[in-house]
Amino acid sequence: MKVHSPALGTTFLELGSETEAESQDWWTDFTAWLDSVHNSGDTPTGNDKKQCEGQVTITEPTTITDGSGGNTYEHGLDCKWLIKAPSGKKAITLTIEKFDLEEDYDFLYIYSVPTATDEPLFALTGEVAPGKTFTSETGEMLVEFTTDATEAHQGFAAKVSFAGTSDDVESPADDDVGPEDDGGSDSGSDSGPAKIVEAEVDLRATHVAHKTDRYRTKDEVVVLRRGFPMTMKVSTDNPTECGKLSVWGGLHDGQNTFLSGKTDMSASGWTVSCKGTSNTAFDLTITPADLAAVGLFQLYVKLDGQEFVYDKYVAVIFNPWNKKSPEFWPNDASLLDEYVLSENIGLWRGSAGRNSPMRWALDQFEPAVFYSALDLLQGLDNQKRQQIQFVVRHLSSAENGMLHGKWARDEKDYDPYTKPWEWTGSGRIFAQWRDSSSTVRRRDSVRYAQCWVFSGAFTSLMRTLGMPSRSVTNFESAHEHQPYDNNCDAYWVLKADGSDDYTRDRDLENDSVWNFHVWNEVFFTREDCEKCDGWQSTDATPQEYSDGDYQLGPAPKTRVYNLDVSGYDKVGYDIVSDTHFLVSEVNADQRHFLEKKSGSGRNKKFKLHYTEKNIIGKEISCNKPLRPTGRDDVTDEYKPDERNSGRVLREWATDDSFLNEELDKNDVKFKKDIPQSLDVGSTGVLGFEVELKESVKDDRRVELYVEGQMVDYTGQPVTAGRDSSIFKTVRQFVRLRGSDAKKRSHIVKVEINPSEYAPWLGSGTFMQWSVSGSVIETGQRFLSNKNVEFVTPPIELVLKQQDVKVGTLVDGAAVLVNPLIFPITNLKGQIHLSGHKVDLDTQVSEVDAFGRLIVPFALMPSVAGKQDLIISFTCDQVTEFQGSAEITVAGEQGESPDAVATKADSDTKMQEQQKMQEEAAAQAEKLEENLKQDDQQEEQQDDGGRVKEDIESGQIEQDPEQEPVQDPEQEPVQDPEQEP
Repeated sequence: MKVHSPALGTTFLELGSETEAESQDWWTDFTAWLDSVHNSGDTPTGNDKKQCEGQVTITEPTTITDGSGGNTYEHGLDCKWLIKAPSGKKAITLTIEKFDLEEDYDFLYIYSVPTATDEPLFALTGEVAPGKTFTSETGEMLVEFTTDATEAHQGFAAKVSFAGTSDDVESPADDDVGPEDDGGSDSGSDSGPAKIVEAEVDLRATHVAHKTDRYRTKDEVVVLRRGFPMTMKVSTDNPTECGKLSVWGGLHDGQNTFLSGKTDMSASGWTVSCKGTSNTAFDLTITPADLAAVGLFQLYVKLDGQEFVYDKYVAVIFNPWNKKSPEFWPNDASLLDEYVLSENIGLWRGSAGRNSPMRWALDQFEPAVFYSALDLLQGLDNQKRQQIQFVVRHLSSAENGMLHGKWARDEKDYDPYTKPWEWTGSGRIFAQWRDSSSTVRRRDSVRYAQCWVFSGAFTSLMRTLGMPSRSVTNFESAHEHQPYDNNCDAYWVLKADGSDDYTRDRDLENDSVWNFHVWNEVFFTREDCEKCDGWQSTDATPQEYSDGDYQLGPAPKTRVYNLDVSGYDKVGYDIVSDTHFLVSEVNADQRHFLEKKSGSGRNKKFKLHYTEKNIIGKEISCNKPLRPTGRDDVTDEYKPDERNSGRVLREWATDDSFLNEELDKNDVKFKKDIPQSLDVGSTGVLGFEVELKESVKDDRRVELYVEGQMVDYTGQPVTAGRDSSIFKTVRQFVRLRGSDAKKRSHIVKVEINPSEYAPWLGSGTFMQWSVSGSVIETGQRFLSNKNVEFVTPPIELVLKQQDVKVGTLVDGAAVLVNPLIFPITNLKGQIHLSGHKVDLDTQVSEVDAFGRLIVPFALMPSVAGKQDLIISFTCDQVTEFQGSAEITVAGEQGESPDAVATKADSDTKMQEQQKMQEEAAAQAEKLEENLKQDDQQEEQQDDGGRVKEDIESGQIEQDPEQEPVQDPEQEPVQDPEQEP
């Protein structure tokens, strides 16, 4: 069995089980080979320069092109040419020589101003005839070429020429120059009024002061936190004074349009002060208001009617360090390192009894995430952008338009898109959305997501906009449909085979209980309702309509705790309904209704059989601050201890014509012993006990029916392409003897073998066990169901270098073990680190039963600080394998001095490691041959080293040379408290 790493172009043997000493041999050989490759000096260089990029200034006749040289142009280009007419000229003409762009998606914009802030003079796309001319009479012209991520054509070429005399450039006549006026005065020329010639901001100093120096926007945007100042240095060509300078601007779409019109920023609550350092140099201190609207602004400085546009956009975000803003964090300031600045979190999944964090890369400082957040704010007016609750609510709706949620019964229904469990971070989601079209309105939603993906992406949105936020998981989470009555109802119907056995009928159920559900919290103080300050719950997963859209919150967690939905008159949205939904999610009861033996279809009659209390809202969890894998239990922040509180939720009347609350005579007790989880590949045992009550002296005959089916984490059945989701049924009759103390109780045990559940693992991560029982003599019924989570072994990560630095290669390997009794196929892997995502196409057709897969990889970090290295694999047989490791990258926090260049080329360099394949072929083949010989020697020396699996369903034939080796750490372990 071979394994392959495209990152290094390397082929290795798949290894089986070895002793601890022997298991180090492959790593010793691997690292020695890496040293030989790296020390050979044949490291890849590559050329990641695009066909055209950045902005070029032109002052003489020339020809500009897309840079493709006769080939098709590249995707994702944004190239600019600033053309300035030389002295004595003012007319600039662009003459088309060739022009072929993708129509309506790729454009050549022509502006008469030096920045692309106004509507262009011309927007060219498709085909333009050669010889067509376009002229600007202002002495300046900006040409911008943009391409999207799809189709590419032959590009363009255009000739630049100049003509005419500029009215803006005047030379004084000889007789106007006196002996004391030689044009060389320190105070400047007296030829006219002062004009602004430059406006600059020290980006590095500003971003450090605003704690925005981690944003990797390549200094395209000044990122400010509201209420904190920045200094803009303004220079003029002639003397003037502070009183004549003013700052204007407004919200901008980042393309050509002001969203709220231009205004004097001082009149918008911003403060602007001026200090002259000379009569031609001024420091403008510009401070966004404490309640400034968040979003992208275009600013310009006015002087005597002249408008000088600052050449960078200014983004204003929330500021939890500002005591005058409602988002101010009043607690330990170091916690903002977690709730605002941390780029990695754990999304807790699993079950109440056994759960673990899925590592998630937030990537909130990546350009794709930051610019997407600004784009998603469009449609929210200036006033509502000032108020956190409306920003949060708007984004909870906007995100579930950006992400497409899907809960399919068969894994194949997700093809050809990304399955929800294949995402490991937010950066790739937002990058895919931004690349899906050239305009916001035409962008396609990213497919597919489920609740933890929605929550992880929403935490990214909140943190990139500066808000303290976190993801929260509720285990045993109720999902009620409107109208809410704090009850989740389950319906049990008689099986169609004519027996007295009952099964759950989900087609009749409007409500459900999810194994877990992940939502979000955002921290701020509120003036629109009393006793509402602190963490606010919000949810971007599309579940129930609120104000006519899929959105929820922000709803104050203090109100959820107190079951209080009053006093919301000033809020301005349907927060009452949202709070009801959250109260039900963590507090609802589950009622079980039993079909009567009359009626059919929707006319069936049911009676309330029993109500389960205190089972909803368990182990409510979030990431423990500053501990990557730590769990913070916040259950008591949502609800008091139900066992001691004695509180009762308000209940609404039910329809008695449909439901009948008759009670059965009960003289037999029923208990179940079902594990919370089961390791994939192991055998599980379920236990069901029936026992006569002490007062019963007569015999009782009990019939038990047990049914196992595969479900997703929401409890919905998954079929994996089969007719039914049910994979096992057991029926057993038990006689209890009232007169025999040893036979008054009986335990029924059900064993689950891997051969029974494994075929469904590719589509479901839980199995649900339902049991119904009846006492023949009395008609007593008991019903119960419970979900069991499948747990896959984690991927082991091994790094060669202990000292990881910005801009240097990190070599490592990922080790995956197949825990199943048959091969796993179609493996797809990916590594995620600080905004980078590298696909690992293993080129392995399969990994044998109990086999091991070793995948070498190489990464180049571009950002310093603590980061999560996350690796995941999917295959046809199991939904996901995942592993992670926290690493500390040495270098300057945020961008290092060379980080701009490093970040731009690191993705390319990681992919270019494949070029090492030719140089390393001989070494890799030699290593492969050595490993083969080692395996052959082990087989000759130890005939008993092969694992023989005794599968009750039948033996699986395998090639003797490919027979797997059982990893002793993966051997199924029987629960000692359960009989086999």
